[in-house]
Amino acid sequence: MEVYAGFAAHTDNEIGRLITAVEEIGEIDNTIIVYIAGDNGASAEGQMNGMYQEMTYFNAFPETVPEMLKHYDEWGSPSTYPHFSAGWAVAMDAPFTWTKQVGSDFGGTRNGMVIHWPNGIKAKGEIRNQFGHVIDIAPTIYEISGIPSPKVVNGIQQDPIEGTSLAYSFNEGSAAETHQVQYFEMFGNRGVYQNGWLARTIHRAPWLPKPTQTLQEDKWELYNSNEDFSLSHDLASEEPETLKEMQALFMAEAEKYHVLPYRRPLVRTHGRCSHGTSYFTWKSDISYLCGRNERHGC
Repeated sequence: MEVYAGFAAHTDNEIGRLITAVEEIGEIDNTIIVYIAGDNGASAEGQMNGMYQEMTYFNAFPETVPEMLKHYDEWGSPSTYPHFSAGWAVAMDAPFTWTKQVGSDFGGTRNGMVIHWPNGIKAKGEIRNQFGHVIDIAPTIYEISGIPSPKVVNGIQQDPIEGTSLAYSFNEGSAAETHQVQYFEMFGNRGVYQNGWLARTIHRAPWLPKPTQTLQEDKWELYNSNEDFSLSHDLASEEPETLKEMQALFMAEAEKYHVLPYRRPLVRTHGRCSHGTSYFTWKSDISYLCGRNERHGC
């Protein structure tokens, strides 16, 4: 976790350099900055004890503490690709219960965001509570810049923009949210949001190699996020009709946006080799290699 804290401090410094450069050319008021603190919830892929090489997780090769301690002085150097333990992920995703890979819980999806644009946003230091999704960023930029989204790129017809611009909320904090429905799915963890309601199921924990039940056996839960920010009170038994409606909505969205059929993760390496390791010992059960390792110097 110290390594991650160090890289967070480094990132903060580099963002500061960028903003300072924009200030120095006199364009900070005319520049929209969208800062999203993360690309998902904190990752629990470090298993129970953490790891010095993330690829061991992707190849289902658990590391032992004595093995990791051999690399203690290297932690964070180019010879390691470290990962904190699942316990740290749960702590960092508080007050939510779950983590990255659990797209059906806000702990796996919700991130802080700051939008700074003095020339276009009159409100200062205010908080917005309307629901938004990362797919809303592109349509926001298109709208405020007056640029239409591309219909064809390199001769390829483009799918329509699926997000909703956030610009409506810039100067009206009480405006009704326009992104009213959003599905979530990853590795069978699936859910759907509609006007504050969130219906979801937890199919697989990130630190487990496989689910403990079938998709049909998954238990659906229901939350009112407008009144229950941390998703603590399951209303499934109290609002059975609402849950049925939300389940039907998920299936409709899943079909519309090509979620079906559900895909299971492959055991793989995907280009993040161990940066300085001169050899690998492959386990016999590795079923898939991405073929890109040569790009990373292995």
